[in-house]
Amino acid sequence: MTEMSEMFIRSLHEGVVPATGCTEPIAVAYAAANCMHYLTDQHVCSIDVQVSPNVMKNAMAVMVPGVGEPGLLIAAATGALAGDPAAGLSVIADLDPELLPAIKELANSGKVTAGVAPVEDDLYVEVTITDKLNKVKVCIASDHTNIFKIERDDQDLLEKPRPAAHEANEVKKYLQGVTFKDVWDFALNAPLSDIAFMLDSGTVNMTIAEAGLESDYGLTLGKSIDRAKNTGFGSGIEGDLENRILAYTAAASDARMGGASLPAMSNSGSGNQGISATVPVCVVANFVDANEEQLTRALTLSNLAAIYIHSFLPVLSAFCATDSAGMGAAAASIYLLGGDRKQAEMAIKNMAGDAAGMVCDGAGCSCAMKVATATSSMYRSVNLARQGVVIPASNGLVCEDIDETIRGIGKLGTIGMKGTDPAVLDVMMAKSKPAKTPRPKVGA
Repeated sequence: MTEMSEMFIRSLHEGVVPATGCTEPIAVAYAAANCMHYLTDQHVCSIDVQVSPNVMKNAMAVMVPGVGEPGLLIAAATGALAGDPAAGLSVIADLDPELLPAIKELANSGKVTAGVAPVEDDLYVEVTITDKLNKVKVCIASDHTNIFKIERDDQDLLEKPRPAAHEANEVKKYLQGVTFKDVWDFALNAPLSDIAFMLDSGTVNMTIAEAGLESDYGLTLGKSIDRAKNTGFGSGIEGDLENRILAYTAAASDARMGGASLPAMSNSGSGNQGISATVPVCVVANFVDANEEQLTRALTLSNLAAIYIHSFLPVLSAFCATDSAGMGAAAASIYLLGGDRKQAEMAIKNMAGDAAGMVCDGAGCSCAMKVATATSSMYRSVNLARQGVVIPASNGLVCEDIDETIRGIGKLGTIGMKGTDPAVLDVMMAKSKPAKTPRPKVGA
């Protein structure tokens, strides 16, 4: 196996993993669960949570799965009382419902506090828990589960080098030196046994999509697209391929952000990115009656392309990366529809000229709308590319070379939108009272 193949497979194993709940509050729950592992008495006296601005932005409004309430306080209390410190992003996947009263009581007791840490890191989580005998602090940086420091009673139990703010890890640095052609060629030609594990991403995310279509989660956007066929306003998911893609993809985000106790297969640290990179691909594969090998290669292409494009972006930023994940789905859809690499590049360029730069204003039920926007852009971009139409390189972010286009998207997200995050967070934290998610009537 070549070095490139090894790094591509490693990036898929590390970048496409299951996560139950939005990954930012889950990182807080993970840190809290690890704090509890090192406490002796286990009777919580206090919990203090300090996070980077991006984590705060993404944790304020999103539901903690299985609990039905949003925010850092409930995430920390859930991790402390019900978390499995060895489960990574699935830390609260097996939440015992009998613990809910105790979790909510702790979160609202005044014992749990949260604030914005004075750090430059894109992703930083620090949780300190005290019981009657000890105080334990757990620190995470750069990656949602990258614990670099554990301290008990001011004594280090674990201390690794702290990643520098904005520092790219080994895999990310490697990917910044490859090309989209490398990604395409690997996905279409790698031994099937090396990439067979990618089928799980489709299975997991289609399961949560079905849950979103069956139950009332979040905005019920996916379900509303389906219901449209009964109201005379549109044709629902049976009407055409675009509606089917939109309904399933949005429904998966509805369920994930609405508190479903189901995992989503993430991409680049985000469940919504994972959903955007997989669900459209599975729907298109079903539409063309693709065989298992074709689906496996399509999921590999989509997820790896999404990881490659995201390698030029911060792990968290003001750039809503469901759009870059959708670019991976666009390339995979072209493959499934019988197109070639040039058409895939055209589809990505079309997306770069459409919705690239969509602002991330924090995680919440509205993420389903952004997932749908990215997915709609994907469908329109693929449709144009299949007909040989591409936005010319004279327009905006679109460049003649596909990799130059991708690097331009990275520059937009890394440099161009740097001032957006503080403004968004200021607006969010200045709100007098958070609005509740409206619950539509079933069948309306």
